[in-house]
Amino acid sequence: MANAKSRYVNPSRVMLGECTRKEIRQALQSGNLKAAIIPIGATEQHNEHLSLDLDIVLSTFISQQAALQLYPQVTVAPPCPVGYSPYHMARKGTLTLRKETLRAYIFDVAESLKTHGIRTILVVNGHGGNHGLLRDVLPAWRQDLGITLDEDSYWMGLTDEDRETILQGYRDLKAGKLDTVARQTALNHASEDETSVMLAACPQRVRAFTMEEYDAAGLDYAHNLSPEVEAYLEPFSKEGWPQGGPNPENPRDRARQENALLASAEKGEALISIHAQFIADKLQQMIDATEKGHPYPAPK
Repeated sequence: MANAKSRYVNPSRVMLGECTRKEIRQALQSGNLKAAIIPIGATEQHNEHLSLDLDIVLSTFISQQAALQLYPQVTVAPPCPVGYSPYHMARKGTLTLRKETLRAYIFDVAESLKTHGIRTILVVNGHGGNHGLLRDVLPAWRQDLGITLDEDSYWMGLTDEDRETILQGYRDLKAGKLDTVARQTALNHASEDETSVMLAACPQRVRAFTMEEYDAAGLDYAHNLSPEVEAYLEPFSKEGWPQGGPNPENPRDRARQENALLASAEKGEALISIHAQFIADKLQQMIDATEKGHPYPAPK
């Protein structure tokens, strides 16, 4: 791995938890260290073939890649491995936090970093369920902390053209080849997209599978759920979750598994390049705003 100046940098050098206090102190005193990334994600089900920690593994990996591009300006804080995932609690292994717990963790880490003199912080999210609940509190946090602060999901830099160029599922969607609502809405969780990125970044966390094995398992995530699981799902019942409405959960779960068969490491490498560049570019803009004393984001 190389930084923007094409000089090799050991990947551990940008990870806060792998540095010593002396190394961080000297980086701050020199003025080289200007910003931090806080990766957040989830520990939740990703169908039959992907590890439960995918969201936090990938947000941390993308954060590290972006920090290496900006070395020595950026450090990556320890990630928050569990997110807001109540709607997946019917699947064994999923963990979830309350909204206020997740918010409190991120605010406390950001405040710690600010105390040490870091004035620019980007929260890099790897789980869709976290995004909205953080965007809602950012204006208040910026005022309370008095720093340049933002949050974004690493995939937000992908354009429709990127998706259609790289991913077969999106080309099929555009061409009208996906014949069910389940298949049309199964393109971004545990499917071709995330499986490809995981194959490129952490192939040891991907398991082989077949649709025959999937069907033989007789999985049912819509019926005979425990009262505890029902309590997690109840807030989403107005959307027809998990068995009613136009897009019940069991067909979509199977469609995700089917779509994942299209994944490849080559597709993942192309996606990672876009993700890391998006985060690096955004963070550099934030650093520049801090250095110039400009508000971020700029007033509309």
